[in-house]
Amino acid sequence: MMCRPSFLAAAVRCAAATLGAVAVAALLHQQRARPVLEAEAPAPPAGDPVAPEASVAHPGTWSLQAGGWYIRVDGAEVPVPSVVEQTASRPRASLALSISPFDRLIAYHANAEGFDWRLIAALIFEESHFDPASHSDKGAVGLMQVRPIAAEAVGATEFQTPADNVQTGVHYLRQLDEMFHAAHGRDRLAIILAAYNVGPGHIRDAQTLARTFGYDPNRWQDAMELMLPLLEHPSVYQQLPNGYAKGSETVAYVNRILERYEDYKRETLTASASE
Repeated sequence: MMCRPSFLAAAVRCAAATLGAVAVAALLHQQRARPVLEAEAPAPPAGDPVAPEASVAHPGTWSLQAGGWYIRVDGAEVPVPSVVEQTASRPRASLALSISPFDRLIAYHANAEGFDWRLIAALIFEESHFDPASHSDKGAVGLMQVRPIAAEAVGATEFQTPADNVQTGVHYLRQLDEMFHAAHGRDRLAIILAAYNVGPGHIRDAQTLARTFGYDPNRWQDAMELMLPLLEHPSVYQQLPNGYAKGSETVAYVNRILERYEDYKRETLTASASE
């Protein structure tokens, strides 16, 4: 089988399939190292905040009871609706053109962790198609397909209900965001989504490959998306701490989520403009 590496990405894939890790290394070391480019810093998350807010207290009239969410109105206690009750209705038009029955729940937890809720919605679509009863053969459950190992990483013991599941999944995504803070902008989003799918250990392995072969380990396109598929080849993954991973599937997973995220942003902007 002959390979015609018309460009570097094709050469990497072709060499990995036919020659093994040694040949890939030889090929990549013959290429000039790509310059390290830093993308723009991520923009602040969009979306209206939906967390409950207390009015400014007026002595003798308004107060929050310590130990529970209550508003005291002239001495009478009125319970504030729970997160589930607040997020059960359809979203306000200013929040979104309805994407799912869980839009307000998603927005509540996304805003709490500093994410654009539409990114989380795109992730949930990919994971479960908004099915809160979804289960996988690997033990992942719920809207965000949270696995026990991810829940344990953020100290969550309950993650089956939609509210607990989204809170746990988004909290874990924030932990991954902090772990891969050296990346920026869209590259950072792509890398943390990849880590959510395949685990941070495999992302570290792919970053090691990137450094070895002269790529920027904090870039996604034409860098990490080329390294991850190499984790499927025995001559490569047997030399790495975390072993085999379905890297090609992870690349496709990330790119689908990012594309859907852009679609959701366009849809919600269109909805806002038409109001």
